[in-house]
Amino acid sequence: MTRRGSRAGPVVALAVAGSVAAPGGPATAAGSAGFCPDASGVTVVVDFHQLGGGTVVRCAPGDQATGLAALKNAGFAVTGTLRWGEGFVCRIEGKPSAAAEKCVDTPPADAYWSYWHAPNGGSWTYSDKGVANRKPPAGSFEGWSFSLDRTADDAPRPGVAPKRPAPPPPPPPAPVAPPPTGGGVTVPPPGGGTGAPPSGGGAAPVPSGPPGRSSGPPASAGTSPPVGTSSGPAPNAGGPAADATPDAAPSGGSSREPGVTGVAASHDDDGPPWGTVAGVLLLTALAAGGLVAARRRHAVDPDG
Repeated sequence: MTRRGSRAGPVVALAVAGSVAAPGGPATAAGSAGFCPDASGVTVVVDFHQLGGGTVVRCAPGDQATGLAALKNAGFAVTGTLRWGEGFVCRIEGKPSAAAEKCVDTPPADAYWSYWHAPNGGSWTYSDKGVANRKPPAGSFEGWSFSLDRTADDAPRPGVAPKRPAPPPPPPPAPVAPPPTGGGVTVPPPGGGTGAPPSGGGAAPVPSGPPGRSSGPPASAGTSPPVGTSSGPAPNAGGPAADATPDAAPSGGSSREPGVTGVAASHDDDGPPWGTVAGVLLLTALAAGGLVAARRRHAVDPDG
């Protein structure tokens, strides 16, 4: 469609051979709804204004030879005139209706489709060329706005800004689950324990034995007695070792103090028991003491 009114230059009816088509001819391509996603196509905006239908935005993908090709390849149905064919766009999507506009000759100056163009991110400019005489650059916008009861100087611009929306940001990466604490699988120790060391960081305590015995392991034959026990006779060993009760601890004594049994049992394998030696020595001392006392009495009382 060419410009109208004071802005119109010479009317070029047919700029491309074979562009004449019967009124109401269908669009040749479907296009896609919405803005072109990138600069490889041409975005076409059609604003119906008083005709009803709102503002429609579609994309003509790829290179477009003319404004008419972009309009049709975006998926809009175009109707030309009987006299000039599609060199004048009379109807878009069947509007205005056949009752309002016969599309025999050029539409009147007070009711027609105005033709606009714009770069991406720019502003709309009223086209100074006909629809078949202009090649839209890739990535640009083509606009069609129905002008009713307006002059060419105040024809309404399309109601959508000529700017492609920014592409959506990529989705965030999926979260990665952290590894288990400790870095491995805890294997319980034999016996069903938890494997946790006792508090304080030391070795696990050894349960104490029966009363009167050392809490450590028993000494093997031929080895030194445990620390804290004496290998000699007890200080108060005044009687034979046979009077002691086996496995009995002294009253009030500590588990670390040796019992009578420990003293009696602490002897060399090849020598006499220490309890027996102590008894013999004690009897010898008593006998010697009695003999010394008798001699003293005899010396004091010679007659006696």
